Amino acid sequence: MHYSISETSLQTRKKNIFLGALCALVLAAVTTAGHFQYPETYNSMVLWSVIIVVVVGNLANYYHYRRYLRLVEDHRIEIGDDEVSFFTGTDKSVLDTKEIVALTFYRRQGRVEHIQLKLRNGRGIRLEGYADLERLGGAIADRIPNEQVVGRKP
Repeated sequence: MHYSISETSLQTRKKNIFLGALCALVLAAVTTAGHFQYPETYNSMVLWSVIIVVVVGNLANYYHYRRYLRLVEDHRIEIGDDEVSFFTGTDKSVLDTKEIVALTFYRRQGRVEHIQLKLRNGRGIRLEGYADLERLGGAIADRIPNEQVVGRKP
């Protein structure tokens, strides 16, 4: 079985980038209007500081978004008998299911929002945005002891 990032998740990220840019534009517009209306309060230092922070913040968000799109284009998870394999392009990472000490389903309104894997070494892996997260989590949960699974049933 293999799982990839869903189109719905990609559309949500795209919408969030757009809304962030829109809010930044509104903040810059309000600061500019304040600068022209109350120049002593909204001086040039405040105006340019807000504009620089807004522009740099949005450019960074957009850069990370484009990088994410490049990486998920050929990313997938494959579930084997006793391992979970993560593929991104030519890179492959394999997680032995014996390394998983806890698998937690996080739900919102009955739907799986994301899945958290806690590993033996104390690290965690968050799985989100995949098509059919319920089935993905179930496939991993079937390969580990039931007492390590939290929140499988809604």
